[in-house]
Amino acid sequence: MGGYACAALLGVCGVLLAPRLATNGELCIALTVAFGCAYARMGRWVVVLIIAVAAATLEARSRLDAWLPPALENAKVSITGVIDSVPQRRLDAVRFAFAVEQQSGGSLPRRIELSWYDCADPPHAAERWALDVRLRRPRGFANPGGADLAARLLREDLGATGYVRMGHRLDRAPGDAEGWLVLRLRARLAQSIRERLGDRPATGVIVGLAVGLQDALSPMQWRELSRSGTSHLMAISGLHIGMVAAMFAWLATAAQRYRQRRGVRGCARDVGVVGGAAAAALYAALAGASVPTQRTMIMIAVAAIVLHRRRCAGGLRIFSSALLAILVLDPLAPLASGFWLSFGTVLAIIAGLTGSVAHPSALSLFLRTQAVATIGLVPILVAAFGSLSLVSVPVNLVAIPLYTLVIVPLVLLGTAAAVVSDTVGALILQPTAWLIETTWPLFAAPATSRAASWTVATLPASVWLLLATGVMGVLAPLRLHARCAGFALLVCVCFWHPPRPQAGQAQVAVLDVGQGLAVAIETRHHLLLYDTGPSFRSGSDTGQLVVLPFLGAHGWHHIDDLVISHDDSDHAGGVDSLLQALPVHAVQASGRQQYGTVGATRCRRGANWAWDGVEFEWLNGPRAAGASDNDGSCVLLVSAGGRRLLLPGDIEGDGERALLGYLPRVDVVVVPHHGSRSSSTEPFVAAARPGWALVSAGYRNRWGFPRQEIVDRWQAAGATVLTTAESGALEFRLGAGIDVKPQPWRRQHRRFWLEE
Repeated sequence: MGGYACAALLGVCGVLLAPRLATNGELCIALTVAFGCAYARMGRWVVVLIIAVAAATLEARSRLDAWLPPALENAKVSITGVIDSVPQRRLDAVRFAFAVEQQSGGSLPRRIELSWYDCADPPHAAERWALDVRLRRPRGFANPGGADLAARLLREDLGATGYVRMGHRLDRAPGDAEGWLVLRLRARLAQSIRERLGDRPATGVIVGLAVGLQDALSPMQWRELSRSGTSHLMAISGLHIGMVAAMFAWLATAAQRYRQRRGVRGCARDVGVVGGAAAAALYAALAGASVPTQRTMIMIAVAAIVLHRRRCAGGLRIFSSALLAILVLDPLAPLASGFWLSFGTVLAIIAGLTGSVAHPSALSLFLRTQAVATIGLVPILVAAFGSLSLVSVPVNLVAIPLYTLVIVPLVLLGTAAAVVSDTVGALILQPTAWLIETTWPLFAAPATSRAASWTVATLPASVWLLLATGVMGVLAPLRLHARCAGFALLVCVCFWHPPRPQAGQAQVAVLDVGQGLAVAIETRHHLLLYDTGPSFRSGSDTGQLVVLPFLGAHGWHHIDDLVISHDDSDHAGGVDSLLQALPVHAVQASGRQQYGTVGATRCRRGANWAWDGVEFEWLNGPRAAGASDNDGSCVLLVSAGGRRLLLPGDIEGDGERALLGYLPRVDVVVVPHHGSRSSSTEPFVAAARPGWALVSAGYRNRWGFPRQEIVDRWQAAGATVLTTAESGALEFRLGAGIDVKPQPWRRQHRRFWLEE
């Protein structure tokens, strides 16, 4: 069973890592080979691998085919359907999944994700609505270290995103009550909890633990949990479901023994097994049936069948059965980080605890399990999140027993009681909320320190091998000195970072931040960040979503110089997130003189400095009276080995004319003001004469940037024009003898769901 599960996982991962999906002809050849191997009764694992490849390919193709047609992007579409999730409110927006049943104007995906801003009458789960929407195909930012929105939407079978322009509620159709029963129940329980507790910090935590609505927690709460290494406590995980199953198994067993004393026949253990499995299935359904809950439910079901039939099956066999079942039910499940965290935790515990002949105490077993899980999950945490919590072990030693043995049972008991009686439910939920809020500093206090977590750079294959060797050295049954060597190797890998540029060279990345700008310039020992990208109405910003993951992927834990070209939100929107997360040694700006607690100096023409043989100089002139904020942008010239990069911010015609007497010919220019008509005047383009003109603009932005006439103007001057909206992040190196050729992230890291 273990070999078949590994073969299936290998086949699915091969598909997910491929730059394109296999064609029908290639699938036919592969299935023919599989049939031949099966007929000859040889290489059964090869058969499983090929079948897994075919299943994952066909499922992925089916979901991609259901994506929004390009012709309908940004078009007004009228749709009718059902709210397919519990809507979550963030600031002035409500976000939810929508199951489309009828539409106008062409074929639409089965499910879409919508945001509704300034909604006076918010929708509720399983309601039927008629909506006017504008949609776009699944597409997110494409940057080193950043999250992949398109992959998440593919995993959740959401074929488009968009926003609601207007809508009205419809009457319930026949069959709605039965078809959306679980969703209605989850929404009702969440609403019942909110009514009993009101708007207080613990409400979102209790809703998340009761029905698996993780969006109920605030972004600040999630940051504190992440940095303290306790995010798993807020997701309904295998630990929670296992606890519920054990509790109900014990209750069912006790009840059956009581009935036996009254003369009723039946094995108490069988009744307990069935009761525990049924409780696990119900709790998993209420949690939204995420991958970790599915894994636990399947493992409990397999164990229940084994116990009921009086068979013997080891933990590894049950684990393999659950893995194979998940891949059969959803071949694209490995796209979710929860898949790897869930199965990785169980595998690490099996590997670290199996084979021991000692009989440790409960405390000793808990401490050993915690240590094994912490070390075993290091590769998965590094791959999924790029960071490790340095305080997770001591915090979890208290948090896991507290939540698993006290808070989660109280939450479930209070939620069940609230459905029956408002008074009884409030009597249980109110003290539970008080307990959560009283103990929350356990997570918040360690998270406030910048030393609470460590960011690990993106690792190449050779360093990944060293990391795996270190983890196996710690978990394997070896002598103490060998385990210490494995731990030392693991620590050394976590301090690795990509090779820095040589002296006299600069590594540049124009990041994909949508309609905004953020440019990172690395020298041998220093980092300059020019602008931070936009902020959004949802409360997030690209400083948190894009810049911080990029810096972490490149192994930077500080910023030497943060430049804010001007104070427009599409350039300065991520400043606060960066100042809170990283030490910033200096800030230079054209606008306000205080950013957080850091004072800023003004960028003035002629000021220059050098880092590691790379020269930086301000070219912008003094801002004229009545000039626009854009024309006051800091204009930076970067020179390395005779190669030059120009960062002009959002200067327009007047600002460009002020530069003409100072502007040398450059190799690369970031096109001013995202390619608007008010910038890139003919004299400026002729003076710069770059080989590459890079545009930072949002995909299908409402201003139509870059304007086609501006693109034509740069191309006529001999420049090759690239846009972050189409190419993702653009990375290149400046230096003597180096061919400046920006590398598009989407093309260099191709996946079948990423579009250029």
